[in-house]
Amino acid sequence: MQFHDGKFKILLLADIQDTDTPRRPTKDLLCAALDKTKPDLAILLGDNTGGNWPRVDVRRTQKAVDAVASELYNRGVPFALVFGNHDHEGLCNAKNGMTEKEAKKLLLSMFQAYPNCLSCEGEPMTGVGNYNLLLKDSRGQKDIFNLWFFDSNPYAPQEEGGGYGYVHEDQIAWYEKTSAALTEKNGGVPLPSLLFQHIAVPEVYDLFKEVPAWQLAGVRGSGGHEKQRYLPDPQFVYEGGLREGPCSPNRNHGQFASWRACGDIVGAFFGHDHVNDFAGVKDGIHLVAVPAVTYYSYGWHHGVRTVTLYERDLKNFSSEILLYPDLVQKKVWNLYMKQHGYAEFRSRFLPKFAGTLAGAALTAGIYAAHKKNKKAN
Repeated sequence: MQFHDGKFKILLLADIQDTDTPRRPTKDLLCAALDKTKPDLAILLGDNTGGNWPRVDVRRTQKAVDAVASELYNRGVPFALVFGNHDHEGLCNAKNGMTEKEAKKLLLSMFQAYPNCLSCEGEPMTGVGNYNLLLKDSRGQKDIFNLWFFDSNPYAPQEEGGGYGYVHEDQIAWYEKTSAALTEKNGGVPLPSLLFQHIAVPEVYDLFKEVPAWQLAGVRGSGGHEKQRYLPDPQFVYEGGLREGPCSPNRNHGQFASWRACGDIVGAFFGHDHVNDFAGVKDGIHLVAVPAVTYYSYGWHHGVRTVTLYERDLKNFSSEILLYPDLVQKKVWNLYMKQHGYAEFRSRFLPKFAGTLAGAALTAGIYAAHKKNKKAN
């Protein structure tokens, strides 16, 4: 990959998280984003399929992957991906019986079957899909920028107190080793880089200010911050909104500190928290949330984010949030889904409710026609 006329555009697609029969708004948003932004690279930020839904198996998982990857392939858009906390779950249930690693490797191979997929498994370490991709200058001669991809893992072990996953020590060690090698190759100067993973680092909470519990405008925290409420701190947050407490790990495992020590990370991008799209700066590193694409899982704020890199100013980038109304000329009911992921709402309340209404209407119509007929006779 390389810059073109001094620019390189990335489209971030977080939490597509749909099934083998994707909701129409999910597909509309995915396709419109690809068509209107025309990116040089698309990045899937985890929970790239629904993972676990009723009767899921390998065949249906393949169809869910195809529903996403085929849209990228048909448009000739190169893409890379990281895994989220839901991707593998359906393949790991009692019926399908895979381990997490086996499921992720299978999923990765499904995406890799498309020739425009740039992802790889990476060296042996915790997780699947820890790797980096280099960008060359517009002449295609020199590596001038780097993209990091990490498996942030689904959940922390119960012996560590549980909570959401994090990048482990061996992954951080690989990052530091590889970053040092890139710095050496770059004449001793850290190679400017962006980083992509599903779950945010705990330092995102440093972008917010705590507010009193009675201040309803505040958002209740998560990831060990459940007793506090927060608002974006304008000293640090320069764009977007905080609409739910980021579900970062309960404990800090030093990933952000390693970024500071290596000095190469310009910005880090996260999915996972479907309705957040804030962007802020902590210690010179941009920490950026990407809203969810999915209309299968929970959320009422759907969109994508673009990132544009500039060859003449590699330590700065521009970014744009594009929401469903910006991209799709259709209206859609934003039904709030409280369950994360695999709530197959088609087979639950709404169809029953709609069926009840239809049945009642039909019965009323028959009764009215019968009365009218009887009166006419």
